[in-house]
Amino acid sequence: MLPERERFSTFREEFARQNLALDVIDHSGGRPRIDVTYLPLGTVGVCSIVTAPAEFIRDKHHLKNSSGDFGLNIIKAGPVQFANAGQERVYDAGSACLIDRGRPMRVFGPRGGSVRYVTVQAAALKSLVAHPEDLSGRAVRPGPALRLLDSYLRSLASLGQPRSSELASTIGVHLLDLVAATLGPTAEAANIVAERGVKAARLQAILAEVARRFSDPNFDLDNVAGGLGMSRRYVQKLLEGTGKSFTDHLAGCRLERAFAMLTDPHHLHLAIIDIAFAAGFGDVSHFNRLFRRRFGATPSGVRAASSMRKQK
Repeated sequence: MLPERERFSTFREEFARQNLALDVIDHSGGRPRIDVTYLPLGTVGVCSIVTAPAEFIRDKHHLKNSSGDFGLNIIKAGPVQFANAGQERVYDAGSACLIDRGRPMRVFGPRGGSVRYVTVQAAALKSLVAHPEDLSGRAVRPGPALRLLDSYLRSLASLGQPRSSELASTIGVHLLDLVAATLGPTAEAANIVAERGVKAARLQAILAEVARRFSDPNFDLDNVAGGLGMSRRYVQKLLEGTGKSFTDHLAGCRLERAFAMLTDPHHLHLAIIDIAFAAGFGDVSHFNRLFRRRFGATPSGVRAASSMRKQK
C-alpha cells in the first residue's frame, strides 16, 4: 500500500520497534523483504518470519515494557546467527535454539533466512522446566520431541486463525507441553507433558501421515507405526480417542479424494475404476460399497449429478 522507497522505513519504525520491540538493519543491498505471520494462542504465540539478508537487534531500551517470554526457534533456512544470554552461535536449517526474550539479543541472517518460533510466557514454562534461563542462547538437542513440535507447527500453517478462543487455548497448551518436552521437563511435569501435549502431537502426526500417504494402495498400519517410531498398539490406542479406527481414517481420506475427482471436470476423462485406484483403493467392488454407504449414491450417480449442475 506504500511507495516502495517508504516500505522498509515504515516497517522498521511503525511495526518492528512498536510491535516486535527491536531494530531492523537491512543487509539486502536495498531490496529488503520481510514476511511475518503471527498466531496468538493464549499464553503461547507462534511466529514465522522469512527475510532477505537482515539483522534484528533487541537492546536494553527495548526491554522496558517487555514481558519475560522465552522463544524456541527452529531454523528452516539459514545460516542464522543468534546472540543471547552471553552465547553466540550460527545455526543451519533443521537446528533449533532457545532465546530469553527478556534479555538483549541479536539475530543476523547474512543470506536471508526462515525461522519459525514459539513464544512462551516465562511463568508457564518455568512451571514445567527447571531454570530455562540456563538454557538460553544455546542449541536445543535434536530428538523426537523437537520433531513432534516441528510437525505440529507445520500443521498449524493450514489452520489459519482458530475459530474459538477455547481451541486456541488448547493448541497453546499442547505447544507449551511440546516446548517443555523438547527442553526437558521436571520429573513432576513429565507425566503431564506426555499425557497432554505430546500425546496430542503424536495423534496429529498419525493423522498427517494418513492424509499424506492414503493414495498408496500398500499403505497400512505398520507403515504408520514404523515411520513414526510407535508400536501398532500405541497408534491404535491414540486413534481410539477419535472414535475411528485406522481403517476408518484411511478409507475416509480415500473416499473424499475419490469424491473430489468425480466432481472435478478436469477428471472427466478418467474411468471410475481409474479414480478408485488413484484414490488408493485396490478393489473396485469394495470402493463402490464404501462410497455408497458414505455419500448415499453410486460413484457414477455423483458424477452425473455434478455434471448436470455445472451445465445449468
